[in-house]
Amino acid sequence: MDSRITASIEFYFKGEKFTFSEEIDLETWLNEHQCELEPLYDILANRNGLDRYRYEYDVMVMEPIYFSHATGLAAKYTHDGNFDADVFIKAREQLAVLSHIQSIAKKHLGIESLADHAKLKAALLDAYYHTNKP
Repeated sequence: MDSRITASIEFYFKGEKFTFSEEIDLETWLNEHQCELEPLYDILANRNGLDRYRYEYDVMVMEPIYFSHATGLAAKYTHDGNFDADVFIKAREQLAVLSHIQSIAKKHLGIESLADHAKLKAALLDAYYHTNKP
């Protein structure tokens, strides 16, 4: 599922207003940065001509990042400018597991949708999580 989100930040430095905004592909962000916030500051800064060695950067990182225009699964976890990355990651993982067990049910039992078979779904999830303990 394609999930994107716009990360924005606004700050003032020496009376000048700076507003940076960037659309983030969450799959890439997750794979490269595990949804950590700090790299987002670097992304926003670099794409707007700032590096870590400028005073503007020091001021920028003191401001919160505002999230908006979320698509896909991310839309469920973006509210009032906040993005709950931890819950997003868990939900994304659960969707992957559900997709995996759905394909098993279809292949071996001819079941098109586990939504109609709650007990089987629960049993397959239990078996999956039992065999995939960290």
